[in-house]
Amino acid sequence: MTEIKANLNYSEQTDGLLYPQLQISNQAEADQQPLGKYGRMALNYLRNHHPQRFMSLKMQGNLMEKMHQADQEANEKMNQLTEQLLRLRPMPQTEDILERTRHLNQIKSTAEELVLNDIVLKPR
Repeated sequence: MTEIKANLNYSEQTDGLLYPQLQISNQAEADQQPLGKYGRMALNYLRNHHPQRFMSLKMQGNLMEKMHQADQEANEKMNQLTEQLLRLRPMPQTEDILERTRHLNQIKSTAEELVLNDIVLKPR
């Protein structure tokens, strides 16, 4: 029978107990970097709808890297789609700020729906 030894670092907290310093990915900077809106959505989707894939990525140490990639890809696609939709449906030439805001919100909503379906709600 072989014995598996884990290389864990511990830190002492104010209560005097030692706690393991665990990280979700193989790269510590990926764990410390905050996830954006779409990365958090992709993480929750993966956790709730594809738990086997979630655990597999977590155990391999690739979970946060994949979620950061999804977040970056979704933000880039959002910007591209918003620009394309604004070219197809330009802002109305009116002084009414509410009308212009409604138009821009509608375009962003359409772009976000496409991004969610194409990038965020796909298992990695």
